[in-house]
Amino acid sequence: MLPWEDLRVLVTPPSRYYRRRVAEETLSGEPELALIAELMPRGSTAIDVGANQGFFAYALAEVAGRVVAFEPNPDYALFSRIMLRGRAEVHRLAISNKTGKATFHVPVSREGVVLHLAGSLDDTHTRLFAKVRHYDVEIRTLDEFGFTNVGFIKVDVEGTERDVLDGARTIIMRDRPALVLELLSGTHADPGAVTKGICDDFDYEAFLVTRDTKVPALPAIASLGSNSTYDTQYETRNVLFVAK
Repeated sequence: MLPWEDLRVLVTPPSRYYRRRVAEETLSGEPELALIAELMPRGSTAIDVGANQGFFAYALAEVAGRVVAFEPNPDYALFSRIMLRGRAEVHRLAISNKTGKATFHVPVSREGVVLHLAGSLDDTHTRLFAKVRHYDVEIRTLDEFGFTNVGFIKVDVEGTERDVLDGARTIIMRDRPALVLELLSGTHADPGAVTKGICDDFDYEAFLVTRDTKVPALPAIASLGSNSTYDTQYETRNVLFVAK
């Protein structure tokens, strides 16, 4: 069940809600939103894996010819489908490196707040919580969908980002889309190693986006001394990958 504040959003104009959210997120963890027009060809296909409330999908629709969003949490899949209203195709599916069935884990705080943003197929971090909601979900690979002309893929799946890419290898090697992956929120034990592995395996360069520029990701991540950019000079949770 959606919390009351999200239910109230459903009766507001989507453009008003999403423009505010995109502006807020651009300044507080998702600066890549300001670069979408630069990163992807206009009219190409954009894919949002881990869409949550759909604000990234909304921003992508300003440039993309087609936006396809995936969200395994049933509450937020419904929220996004209602609020995006045709700007994106929303599928209640989890994306990974195989096809089948799985359990999606959503932790609940001590105060009883459902932490939807922390939902994941990987229960490594949700085990730290006394209460966790579990949802049976279908998992698919992106390559199965037969997408063409893919210009952008965003992945925010709380720890299984690399599995998503492994299930999209055909798309990535053929279309060479820009990739934005949330790797710096604390869910990856060694985000530098994950970043280097993606660069080496897919022949990409990696960057951290700041308000003014893009900096090479590998030395920047190494300088953090942690697996998160929280309370650092970098106001992003993501790593941007651009094909060489």
